[in-house]
Amino acid sequence: MSVPHPGASAQQRWLLAITAAAVVVLLVLLGVTRRADVAWYDAISASAAQQPDPRVVVIAIDDASVAALGRWPWSRRVHAQMIDRLRQAGVRGVALDVLLSEPMLYDPEGDALLARALARSGKVVLPVRAETAQSDDGSVELMPIPEFAAAAAALGHVDAPRDADGVVRSHFLRAGLGSPQWPSLALALYQLDRDRASPVLPGLQQPTPAAADAHGWLRDHQVLVPFASPENTFNTLAYADVLSGKAPAASLQGRWVLIGVTTEGLEAGLAVPGRDAAMSRLEYQANAFSMLLGNQAITPMSMPAQLLLSMALAALPLLLYALPAMRPLWRPVVATMALALLLSWGLLHGGRLWFAPFAPLLVLAVGGLIAGYGLMRRMQRRAQLDPLTGLTNRSRFDTMLEHELNAAQHSGQPLSLLVLDVDRFRQFDDRGDSEQGQRVLRALAQILRCRARRPRDVVARLGGDQFAVLLPETSSQAAATIATTLHVDLANLAARPAAADTPPPFSTSIGLHTWTADAATLSAGELFGLAEAALYRAKQSGRHRAGGHAATDVI
Repeated sequence: MSVPHPGASAQQRWLLAITAAAVVVLLVLLGVTRRADVAWYDAISASAAQQPDPRVVVIAIDDASVAALGRWPWSRRVHAQMIDRLRQAGVRGVALDVLLSEPMLYDPEGDALLARALARSGKVVLPVRAETAQSDDGSVELMPIPEFAAAAAALGHVDAPRDADGVVRSHFLRAGLGSPQWPSLALALYQLDRDRASPVLPGLQQPTPAAADAHGWLRDHQVLVPFASPENTFNTLAYADVLSGKAPAASLQGRWVLIGVTTEGLEAGLAVPGRDAAMSRLEYQANAFSMLLGNQAITPMSMPAQLLLSMALAALPLLLYALPAMRPLWRPVVATMALALLLSWGLLHGGRLWFAPFAPLLVLAVGGLIAGYGLMRRMQRRAQLDPLTGLTNRSRFDTMLEHELNAAQHSGQPLSLLVLDVDRFRQFDDRGDSEQGQRVLRALAQILRCRARRPRDVVARLGGDQFAVLLPETSSQAAATIATTLHVDLANLAARPAAADTPPPFSTSIGLHTWTADAATLSAGELFGLAEAALYRAKQSGRHRAGGHAATDVI
């Protein structure tokens, strides 16, 4: 993104704004800033962490329970006893996150007991798991055996999708093989005592899959889970304590219960934001369910909205640049960058909406760097220019004179220098008319520019009414011709009709010196001294003329 100058037209600013918007669209679609966006989300979502709902109770199949009840997996009789105990305690609903996809051939009676317990309860949700098939790279659904599926109040998937960095941030409220037919386990539990006919679900809806994906595992209604902070844990009871009656029934009455494995040796944990240790899958489901109870789901912004807002932020500084108070460009750039971060934070905390800000931030940062570089270059150029005439100032001229003299002495090409000043310029100060003097200087500067137009020609105001013209690769005859032409230009200027903005008639004296390859080596100061000496000879000869190399060279 280039930097507009203060006089840039509205059309130019709009063109730059459109370019910035196009670049940010490309960054968003390619996911260039994904890592930065994820890091920003992890940082700000910590302050949006939910408080565990006190109505949620986690019953953990932990190390102590395995030690008390024996080697895992347990007989289905054990789970049947647990379901009956929870029914008697008056729980509102149960999510039993235990895989029941195969019958226990050595204990069919235990399966029958569990099926009857599920039917008596009428409030138990069972899991559906997706696993990679052994025959190909597709997925298969692991569902409870028919007896359990028929007796359960509902089925729900337990998919925990990992992002590219292996961290779990999302929860898909619906997923399934071929179509997102299953609610998540948390959603199925949430809907037990609600109208499930046409639920209005939060979350980002996914595009309709292509026919080639019709047999894959599909997800829909994506939300981001505001995981509870490590110090805020759910009410947790050991499975063995609940089964034995050590846990009081009052701690279960009217509660939502989630049962599952928390032992690391039996179930791999999940990496989630804000935690060093892995989170059990059971606690992940508890967080998702508590999120639904508290209406705290965070919805990722849809791609069209993400693109529109990113484009608006990327283009905003160039549109604000039309306001004088918003110059130089770094001001609206910095303000918009702060706005992007504040907007992302505010939407997350106030609207439970996630906007990824780093694509427009990257465009703004690059634009700000370009603007800063352009400002530095403009300041550098201004420091080398005379403020009244816009010509090169004395400092820059001295540098260029030395550079061109070295180049001439290396190449053997001639180098001509004209030094001139305004004849009797002091008369304007004596009259107290500084404006007239300034018009004279600006008019002379314009004439000099017109006669020294090659890329390497240098026209400078050395101070006061003294000017210099440096002409690389110019012979003494060509330089003398230019000096004569300058006098003709001044005569033509004096012949113009008087106007309010025209300078009074004036003349100049010019000193000229040309270095050639057959001459002695000179320093820049010596070359300038020779040209200045020629200027003094011209003045002594009556002014309004040019003096050359020797005392007799007067043009």
